[in-house]
Amino acid sequence: MLPLLAPAVTSPASPASGDGFPLWIVIGVVAVVVLIAGGVILLMALKKGKAAEEPCARCGKMMLPDWPQCMFCKAPRGLKRAALEFVSGPMIGRTVDLDGPITTIGSAPGSSVTLNDQGVSRKHAGIRNVDGSFELADLGSTNGVYVNGEKVARRQLRLGDVIRIGTTEMIFKG
Repeated sequence: MLPLLAPAVTSPASPASGDGFPLWIVIGVVAVVVLIAGGVILLMALKKGKAAEEPCARCGKMMLPDWPQCMFCKAPRGLKRAALEFVSGPMIGRTVDLDGPITTIGSAPGSSVTLNDQGVSRKHAGIRNVDGSFELADLGSTNGVYVNGEKVARRQLRLGDVIRIGTTEMIFKG
């Protein structure tokens, strides 16, 4: 008697056979990649269009993007922090922020900026902040105040102006 042979059964290709991946795995991987890429693009678009919080130049507290001015100190949005950068004299290398409404410069101990310089009067000059613009005034000093080499009694300061009081020179950073 001849033994009965069972017919050969073929099965679909499997990963182990090296013929490829099943179609459902390929579709799943492509779908996950498309979803992740779409999410990243959407997040980047949302972030790009949204204004960020920024600190107030006057008081340093955080301002929300839709505030036209600081709700704490009322400084307008976009106000730059003004400062004096000392380039000669006893305070060389230092920077002083002009964060108050009036900054006084003189040799008197109560001045906002005290200069130990023989050519500086006790109450030499003042810088007044008026809504983000700065005005320098000589307060009746003996030796005067110079802006960009010119003796002045009063002057609206502009970015980069060089102020000389006694032997001290400072640059206005607005």
